[in-house]
Amino acid sequence: MRTTKLMTLRQVSLVLITACALVLTACGGGGGGGDDDRLDVAVPADASSLDPILGSAGGDHVMLYPLYETLISFDAEMVPQPGLVESWDQPDPKELTLTLREGLTFHDGTPLDAEAVKSNLERAKGEGSNVAVDLAAVTAVRVDDPRTVTLELAHPDASLLMVLSDRAGMMVSPAAVEKSDGDVSNNPVGAGPWSIVEWNRGQFLRVERFDDYWDGDAQRVPEIQFNVIADPTTRATSLRSGKQDVALGYAPADAAEITGKSKIQLVRTPRLWVDEVYFNTDSDELKDVRVREALNLAVDRTTIVESAYFGLGSPASTVFPDAYWAANGDLAYEFDPDRARALLKEAGASDLTFDMLLSADVGTVRMGEILQQQWADVGVTVDLKPLEGVQAVNAYFVDHAEPALLSAFTGRPDPKMAFDVLFSEKSFYNTGGVATPGLAEALAATDASLENDARAPGFQEAAGVVFENSSFLPIAFPDNLIALADGVAGFEDNLLGKPKFLGVSLG
Repeated sequence: MRTTKLMTLRQVSLVLITACALVLTACGGGGGGGDDDRLDVAVPADASSLDPILGSAGGDHVMLYPLYETLISFDAEMVPQPGLVESWDQPDPKELTLTLREGLTFHDGTPLDAEAVKSNLERAKGEGSNVAVDLAAVTAVRVDDPRTVTLELAHPDASLLMVLSDRAGMMVSPAAVEKSDGDVSNNPVGAGPWSIVEWNRGQFLRVERFDDYWDGDAQRVPEIQFNVIADPTTRATSLRSGKQDVALGYAPADAAEITGKSKIQLVRTPRLWVDEVYFNTDSDELKDVRVREALNLAVDRTTIVESAYFGLGSPASTVFPDAYWAANGDLAYEFDPDRARALLKEAGASDLTFDMLLSADVGTVRMGEILQQQWADVGVTVDLKPLEGVQAVNAYFVDHAEPALLSAFTGRPDPKMAFDVLFSEKSFYNTGGVATPGLAEALAATDASLENDARAPGFQEAAGVVFENSSFLPIAFPDNLIALADGVAGFEDNLLGKPKFLGVSLG
């Protein structure tokens, strides 16, 4: 039956380490190695876009952060830190004042001043932006002087600082936006630590050190090349052969092989990531909450974690794992196929059939087949529609082609952002456009304070209403594994599991 039983989840990494998560495809392979000054990084998937407000994949960030500095930064534990903004103040709960560092410039030499910030934030709020929901509280951006902007808010929003550490806070040259007719994917001009050299879609992204980066003391390798290698075994082989310096999304089986071998370093860190099935809750097949609950109850998450993740993960019933301060550890979908059948019969959906999009890589297809079989056991027929990773994401979120997508949610810097992005009525990720009952009221309570302890009860209530509505189907919180070649030093991950590569050096 469906309960709110406390689960004992191991406090482990929150990242995808098998190939069964968001956009783990993108065909092609990298060609790293052979350059002593270049850091070659094997990534599971290409960026969906190099325009921060137009991209649709959570995996984009690892290639966006080098190009685009954010207004606010964060440390490894997701605590806000100065970025392009050297200080901030909140003189009123409905205002946030930001003071920029002196002498900031974009890669094209144009000034990064208060007017540029205003232009960026208005663009992020505008038509066609995938992050407008993050700035929903902002009613106006006021330029106070060349280095100071004030965000005027319709209501208090405690998540706004960390919003500005994400896509909405990635500053793009307004001149580049104008030259590119509003889409800088092919002309990504930011103010990040590195600037673009070449992007060969589906193959690699190469960036070089930006000499006028605001933090001249930061350790930065002269060049980074992100090599797209969809298959995790091929990524591991490429690392072992010396072609890569870093391999993201290292598979558990490959990790076991390097245990005790000093020449390859294995980094295992927490991360806010959940593998899931997205539901279009307005689709004919999935609009009934009883159907969505039945699909959740028909999934044996414990078995999936042990078989598909080799035990390196935790079953998921909510957005956040127990280790996170905003989590509600009292919620769990028990595996109950009998109850699932009863709910389907009650909903008149005993012969339910629907199509599910997914990435075409081996790991994701394997996960799809596991779900397909478990749902078949309760009388549900699911037709799998595998596509190349970015195509699958766009088919679901942009074209609304099918009622479900097997993918992942890669986390956001603030828990309110996560709930808004996934379930807000107007969010890009909520393809049905249906609000989760009670969610807005629960989240409103999280804006009364900037302190985590005061905000946590509101997020726990929000998790509860999402759970009751079965707004999505969480599967697992996978552990994160990143492998480093001998000689790579200074690497630091963060709770998002999206490293920025500042501080990294090659021995």
